[in-house]
Amino acid sequence: MPYIKGKGVKDLYLIHIARIGNKAEVDPASGDKEPRLVFELELIKSFDAYKNIRPTIFETYRDTVLGWVLD
Repeated sequence: MPYIKGKGVKDLYLIHIARIGNKAEVDPASGDKEPRLVFELELIKSFDAYKNIRPTIFETYRDTVLGWVLD
C-alpha cells in the first residue's frame, strides 16, 4: 500500500512477484540496464478517500493489519 505521510493510504495492492529487472524491459529505447526491483501487483481495493493509518515496522507484514485497514 503506497503511504503518503500525513494522508495515509488510498489503494491496497497484493505483491505476487518481486524480482530484479531493469527499465529496458518496459522501454527498450531507454537503454537503461541498471538493476531495479520489479513488482507484479494486483489491486485489492481502492478507497474513496485517503485512510489514515499508523505504519510501524513491527506490524508491516501481519495479516491483521490488512484486515484492520479494510474495515
